Amino acid sequence: MKKILLSSLATAAVTLSTGTYAESLFTFIDYGFGKVDVSSSDDDYTSLSGAFETSGGPYVAFESTEYGSLDVMAVGAGVYSSVGSQSNVFGQLQYVEVDLGRNDETGFRLTAGIRSTISDRVELEGKFKYDDVFSDTDSSFAVAARYYVTKNFSVAANYDTAEIAGYNYDAMFASLRLSF
Repeated sequence: MKKILLSSLATAAVTLSTGTYAESLFTFIDYGFGKVDVSSSDDDYTSLSGAFETSGGPYVAFESTEYGSLDVMAVGAGVYSSVGSQSNVFGQLQYVEVDLGRNDETGFRLTAGIRSTISDRVELEGKFKYDDVFSDTDSSFAVAARYYVTKNFSVAANYDTAEIAGYNYDAMFASLRLSF
């Protein structure tokens, strides 16, 4: 399945792209893959996320992430605003469902972040996520450095550290993004 998804993203990127960087900031599909360190043991990390802007300005956002045996699904909405000519701050509210073995829980997530273009092809992103899912609250912090190969296709190096249900998850992964 991963090879099919990667092939589809690469084909679409080559077909749709020309120019320097994405026209729409929050209309994209992103596939991430790498490793996650869960309480001193390594496992696989995969994610599929995306966002789609509406005509009024807000966007719809989704995420499906596997931290080894932990599955997280989130669906919600967000807004963003320009800060200067090169940066945008954003916020999201999402419904979250977490599957941790026999322990399934639901709750919500608040995300706050900033995306900043430092050249015509390089973008930096940082975000803080606050999850209220299990009996206590959890938080995570993520950073990414994204390089736009073409106008609509980019690759990124990402780091995500999360505390979920009392466990620490440190993920280092690459991602491929197709922007529309």
